[in-house]
Amino acid sequence: MGGNSSTLAAFAGSVSLLCAGVIWNAPGANVLGAPTLDGKWITCVDPSSGDLAVLETATGKLRRLTEKGPSAAKEFAYFSVPSRDGAQVAYAWFNDGGFYDLRVKAVAGGDARVLFRNEESGFVQPTSWTPDGKRILTLFFRKDNVSQIALVSAADGAVQVLKSLNWVYPKKMEISPDGKWIAYDTFAGDKPGPRDIYLLAIDGSSERKLVEAPGEDLFPVWSPDGREVFFMSDRSGTMDLWAVRVEDGQTRLVNKDMKQALPMGMTAKGDLYFGFRTGTTDIALLPPLADARGSVPNRDREGAVATRTPGRNLAPAWSRDGKRLAYLSRRGAENFGLQSRVIVIRDQETERDLVTKLAHIESIRWSPDGEWLLASGSDGKGRSGLFQVRVKDGLVKPVAIDENAGYRGLPGAWKPDNTAVTGAVAISADGKLTATASAEKIVVSDGREWPMAGATWMEWAGDKLLASQGGKAYELSTQGTRQLAWKDYDGGPFSVHPDGTVAFGAGRMRSEVWALLAVGTTARTDRLP
Repeated sequence: MGGNSSTLAAFAGSVSLLCAGVIWNAPGANVLGAPTLDGKWITCVDPSSGDLAVLETATGKLRRLTEKGPSAAKEFAYFSVPSRDGAQVAYAWFNDGGFYDLRVKAVAGGDARVLFRNEESGFVQPTSWTPDGKRILTLFFRKDNVSQIALVSAADGAVQVLKSLNWVYPKKMEISPDGKWIAYDTFAGDKPGPRDIYLLAIDGSSERKLVEAPGEDLFPVWSPDGREVFFMSDRSGTMDLWAVRVEDGQTRLVNKDMKQALPMGMTAKGDLYFGFRTGTTDIALLPPLADARGSVPNRDREGAVATRTPGRNLAPAWSRDGKRLAYLSRRGAENFGLQSRVIVIRDQETERDLVTKLAHIESIRWSPDGEWLLASGSDGKGRSGLFQVRVKDGLVKPVAIDENAGYRGLPGAWKPDNTAVTGAVAISADGKLTATASAEKIVVSDGREWPMAGATWMEWAGDKLLASQGGKAYELSTQGTRQLAWKDYDGGPFSVHPDGTVAFGAGRMRSEVWALLAVGTTARTDRLP
């Protein structure tokens, strides 16, 4: 297996591992696939191209299964799962229409087949194959905010909907080895809450709750013999690996404190493959007019912001009066493609979490009157766009909804009159300067422009514009463009205080793939408590 001993030692120091190894920790490693039953391959996305790929676990070598080419530059593979015999891969593909379709590709080669393509069900996630290889368990998320658990024919794409969950969607679901049951996680009713594990008959005729306990129970994975379902739970105060016996519902603790582990699947030998996010991000402070080395001595605000959740914070935003700092903080269980984030409001030295019904938040900006935050992201009903969040109670009001925006939502900014506008723009506090980013350049309302392609974030610092591009920060002025050496800048949103101090996210997060060996075998589990 791939990996290195130093990473393993660091991980083992914080997690009670039975027997683990690093499978993939190269830059761009992702956890959007699953292992083959023999454990030789993991389906994934090639980080350099966005093509569907497989990773050879013994060598760490990546092999592309698709070659999209320059004509499909904006298309990419997403979630994927191999068939039980390892001969085929079902995967989601972001297509030229701006939504996802379901495709199948033979590992040995040949053309991909499009099984399902319907803009009304613009998001698809294949999760498991039936043992006979004839059908694919797939999650559909429709435009009307209804998610569906469905079986799709691998031959002709015929769809059999088994269950609709309104706007709720499972974080993971999987077919049992005998093909009779589907294990999935969800919460009851239409209101968010702790998840439990359910069993749904393969024909949708019956359902029962398999796991019900205080806290989150999620990410179910079947043991090779089908006698148990492994899952993650925070019932004991940390995110631990548990197993439940299907016959009588008896649960047992398998592995303590798995942190942000995301179970991907189990092999025939009982090796549990899981994703793990490593790294830290915190809020750093630095004046914008620092020299090329990025250091300014004797500044009270220089350094890192001390928070309640160190290592989990990003995307800061100063209020217009400079008295409050809002930022995003990663909390709880993460999904395979997303992080669970909350808004934190910092007032002097106190902090409070602002609870909202947004499913994902990418960035925030304070309104001029300090009563609202402008949030890019998606809400709990699957709608992507731009939203206003009331600071006092977390009330969410849509500003603009765009079905093609993706989960990160739409960019936007505040005008001085406290109205919000969409677009890649930065508006000065007095409203006299508006910078607009396009695919090739940044144009200012006073006639200035700079050649900068793909600027991802902009803020005014007096008459100078600060902009992010390709993970680097720049200062744009009448003297030209210069790069700012912000130490460990994460490339995300930043914010300028009225006195000129800049707050930005510092650090890096990345994904790794690990394996717990033989955790799912009867011989091994008999020896566990």
